[in-house]
Amino acid sequence: MAHTLKSPVAISMVTLFLVISPLLFVVEPNVEAALTSGEIAILANKNDPDSVAVAQHYAERRGVPAQHIIPLDLPIQETISREIYDKELMQPLRRALEDRRLAARIRVLVTTYGIPLRVTAPQPTDQQQLWIKDASARQERARNHLEKLEQSLKQLAPAEEPDATIPKKSPSPESAGSDTLLERVAKAIHEAASRLSRQQNRQQAKNDSKALVRFSIQFGGMSLLLQRLRPSQTADPERAQAELEHLRRHVASAETMFRILRENPSDTNRQRAYRLAEQVLGVQGVWNFAKWEKETYSYQEGDASLDSELSLLWWDPGKHRVAGRTPNPLYYEHSTAMNPPISLSEILPVLMVSRLDAPTPQLAMQMVDQAVKAEQDGLRGTVYLDARGMSPGPVLSYGFYDQDIRDLAGLLRRLTPYEVVLENTERRFSQPGEASDVAVYVGWYRLRSYEDAFTFNPGAIGYHIASGEAVSIHDPGEPGWCKNALEHGITATLGPTAEPFLDAFPLPSEFIGLLLTGRYTLVEAYYLTTRYISWRMVLLGDPLYNPWRRKGLVDGQVWKDGKTALPTVPSDLPLNDPIQLKQQMRQQRETALAQINRFLEQLEARSRELSR
Repeated sequence: MAHTLKSPVAISMVTLFLVISPLLFVVEPNVEAALTSGEIAILANKNDPDSVAVAQHYAERRGVPAQHIIPLDLPIQETISREIYDKELMQPLRRALEDRRLAARIRVLVTTYGIPLRVTAPQPTDQQQLWIKDASARQERARNHLEKLEQSLKQLAPAEEPDATIPKKSPSPESAGSDTLLERVAKAIHEAASRLSRQQNRQQAKNDSKALVRFSIQFGGMSLLLQRLRPSQTADPERAQAELEHLRRHVASAETMFRILRENPSDTNRQRAYRLAEQVLGVQGVWNFAKWEKETYSYQEGDASLDSELSLLWWDPGKHRVAGRTPNPLYYEHSTAMNPPISLSEILPVLMVSRLDAPTPQLAMQMVDQAVKAEQDGLRGTVYLDARGMSPGPVLSYGFYDQDIRDLAGLLRRLTPYEVVLENTERRFSQPGEASDVAVYVGWYRLRSYEDAFTFNPGAIGYHIASGEAVSIHDPGEPGWCKNALEHGITATLGPTAEPFLDAFPLPSEFIGLLLTGRYTLVEAYYLTTRYISWRMVLLGDPLYNPWRRKGLVDGQVWKDGKTALPTVPSDLPLNDPIQLKQQMRQQRETALAQINRFLEQLEARSRELSR
C-alpha cells in the first residue's frame, strides 16, 4: 500500500469505453421530501446474534418494519471472496427483496455489525484467460498498424527536408508506450492536414487529401471522420446535411450496439465488438478495447468494500466492470459532466448503502442512539478542520482538497454559529485533549494512525482523508481512523478499505455543505458527493441521520458559493421496479443482438464508400 494517498491520474479514454453515468437533474428540491424508514432494508448475519441484535435495535429506533430485516447466511469475517458474495449474499438478498415485494420500494440498504466489510477481486475463468491472450495479440497487431500509419502520414505531402545539422532526439522509454503512439498518430494526422492546406499542386493535393481520409478512417474510424467532415462548397447543402446526419446516427447506433456486446461477452460477441470498434473508432478503438478487455478480465483493482458493491445489487454481472471503479450515477456533477446525458429512468436502480458497524455491537447501537439524540437536541460543539497550508492546485489535486477544507472553514464561519478551529500547517490535531467538544472534524494526513486528540459529542461527524482508514473495524490492533474514531464515540464517519485514490473522498465543502442545508440525510449527502461505486469506500453511520433537519444552517442558494443549485434529493427521484426493467432490458438486448450482423454489414459498406 502506498504511504501517501494517490492523486487521480488524468484519463483520456474514447467516449465509447467510458461507463456512461446518467443525468441527475439539478433543481431546487421539495423541502418536504424525505427519505423514509419504509424505503430501508436492513441486512443481518443470521450466524451472529449480535448482528441480528443491531439490526433489530435500528429497526425499533427508526421505525423500520420488521419485514425489512433480511437475515443472511454469511461467514463471520471481514473479508469474503467474490464467489461467496455472489452466491451467499447478492442472490439471496435479491430473492428476499423480490419475495417480500420490496424490490421496487427499497432505496437504502443498511449493513450491520457481523456483515463482512470487503469483497476480494474475482479470479479470471479459463475462458477469460483465453480472451486476455487474444486481446494481447490484437493489441500487438494494432501497435504495428499504428506505427505504419505514422510513417505513411509523415510521407504525405512532405514538408521541406529538416536541417541535418540539428541532431535528432532519441525517443525516451516513456515515449515508446502505445498511449503515446496514439497521440503521435493523431498529431501526424493534424500535421499532414496542415501541410496539405499549403500544397500548391492541386491534383497532388486532391490525391493526398483522399489518402488522408483513408488514413484518418483507419486510425479513428467513422467517429474521427465525422469530426473532420465538412461539406464542399459545391455540394448541395441539404443533401450534405442529410448525409452528415445519417452518419451521426450510424455512429450513435454503433456505440449502443457496442455497449450491448460488451455487456454480453461471448466468443461471437467479442468478434462483433472488435469489428464495430474498428469501424467506429478505427485501429485506436481496437487498441483501446483490447486494453479494456485485458484490464477487465484480469480484474485489476477488482476488490471493493462490500457496501459499495451492494450499490449495484440489481446490476447483473457484465453490466458494470468489476475491475477498477464505476462512476456513481447519483453523484451530483454527473448532470453537467455527461454529454449526452441519459435519464435515471433508463437505468437499473442504484442503491444507497450505509453501515452500522463498530468494534463492538454496543458501539454500533450507540451510533443510532447518538444520531437520534443529536436530531432532537441539536448537534453541539466545535468544528475542527485540519488543512496543511498547501497552495491551491488543479481540480482534485492535493492542493485542491486542502483549499476545499479552508473553503469549508469560511462557509461555516460566515453562515453558522459554530466555533471553527482551522489548523492550516503540516501540524495536526494530535495531542490528548487538543480537539475537545467535537461536532465536526475533517482533516488529513496521517496514514492509518489514529491520533487520540478528539472528544466527540453525541452526533459528531468526521473523517480523515488518507488511504486505508477502514481496512478493519474489528481487529483490536487496527491503527486506522475509522475503527478508533468509532471506539472513541464518533457517530458517523467514512473511509477506504484499501487505496482509493484521492478523488474517491467526498470534498468536505460538498458533503458537509449538503448536510448543513438540512435537506439531505447522511446517506443522501454521501451518495450525492462520492464519485464512485463498486469501489473501496464505506460510509459508517445511521443513513437517516440528519442533524440539521429542523433548521438548515446553509441556504441552498449559497451552497458551493452559488455556483449551482442544490441537487435533487435522491428520495425525490423516480424509483424503477428493477424486475420489470430488467425484463424490458433483456427484450431490448435480444432484439439488438439479432440486428447486429445486419447493422455491421451496413456499417462496413458505408465505411468502404467513404474511403473511396
